[in-house]
Amino acid sequence: MLSGALLYAHPGIGLVYDGDHTLYYTDLVHVWKVNTKTGEKEIAIPDIHTHELVMDSEGNLYGEHYWYVESEQKFKNYIWKFDPQGNFEKIRGDQYGENQDFSFVRDRNFSSYDIQQNGKLFNIVKRDTTHSFILSRAPLKHPTWKYISADQSFFFADFPDIYRVKNNQIAKIARNIASSRIPFSIQSDQHSIYGIWTDAQNQVYVALYSGRMVKKIDDQGMVSTVLTTGFFWTPVNGVFDNQGDLWLMEAQLNGRIRLRKVPQEDLDDNPSFLLENILLAALGVGLFGLIGMRIRKVRRRNK
Repeated sequence: MLSGALLYAHPGIGLVYDGDHTLYYTDLVHVWKVNTKTGEKEIAIPDIHTHELVMDSEGNLYGEHYWYVESEQKFKNYIWKFDPQGNFEKIRGDQYGENQDFSFVRDRNFSSYDIQQNGKLFNIVKRDTTHSFILSRAPLKHPTWKYISADQSFFFADFPDIYRVKNNQIAKIARNIASSRIPFSIQSDQHSIYGIWTDAQNQVYVALYSGRMVKKIDDQGMVSTVLTTGFFWTPVNGVFDNQGDLWLMEAQLNGRIRLRKVPQEDLDDNPSFLLENILLAALGVGLFGLIGMRIRKVRRRNK
């Protein structure tokens, strides 16, 4: 059984779309299945702690299970497959520690992509069934979440920037994209930038966990904010369905996860936090006034 500290350390980004009418996502407790036509959801795989998910061309879903063995005081994991008929099986047995040998970032041929440190440089590595290739090298800081698009461009976050590897060429496509807003500003830099995804035009979207917003990077490299969230929720990942609507995965600080549909027309250019800023400013002025009154009362009593 997982401890609360592990369970709520940070949310996962596991969210996949089968291209028809089914979504799967993780809340670190179960893997959920959502019908995009009706909005109905159900538990697809119970009692599974996975941060990532990936689906192959045949509709098979893959993830891990990560848990703590109290008797051994060690963490363990295994890799599983869930087929379209609902059959669940382990495809790699139990191992100690974190998963290091199965990437959940895969292209349409199910070749995997990963980033490995090699001295002062990091290697961007692609693996197919028989070979391993170094696509590019770069002096990075701490690369985190990764994504492979339909055109086989490989994206990843390296706080506070976003990189793309395409045709074996690496480029920084967004600088200083990270943002910070309370209450999610308490997260570390490593968890500031979350899921990356693309739309049908290969425009790039980035969930800014610490900033409670989604930013878009268009094909000209222009960055704009297209969505902001309420005070108690923040985006962690997203995917577009066949209708062009966004399904946004959001988290709370307590680890609760939800998935909601955002119609295409509701994605605005540069939505702001203006009303929230006004309310917070008014709250700050009021609090400052109360403190001032308290200080004056204490001074009068002490005269």
